[in-house]
Amino acid sequence: MPTMTEIARLDDLNFHHVLAETLGATLVFFTAPNCGACRNLKRALERFLQEYPPLPVFEVDAVHNGGMVNALEIFHLPALFLYVDGHYHRELKCEPLPARIHSTIQSALLLPAEEEP
Repeated sequence: MPTMTEIARLDDLNFHHVLAETLGATLVFFTAPNCGACRNLKRALERFLQEYPPLPVFEVDAVHNGGMVNALEIFHLPALFLYVDGHYHRELKCEPLPARIHSTIQSALLLPAEEEP
């Protein structure tokens, strides 16, 4: 389990197990080593963790975890998803800025959960 101020890694093998054990709102973002937009989002998430009430954030390397990429029908990176109490809530789309991430999460939590792709 990550500390609330660091980003932990998930993979195809532990994805659902770890999320099932994680209570409350959780962010999962899919990234790739050579993706500049992914690096920008990761830096924004690291700042977000320092500036806002902490919540778990997990990173998944899309290059090495094709099972989850296919399961969630991810076609573009980075991809950011909100889970609540281990269950898929919805995909998040926002600028890679801590304040935007925070407001997007707050807005998404007011909406009903969507079906996982």
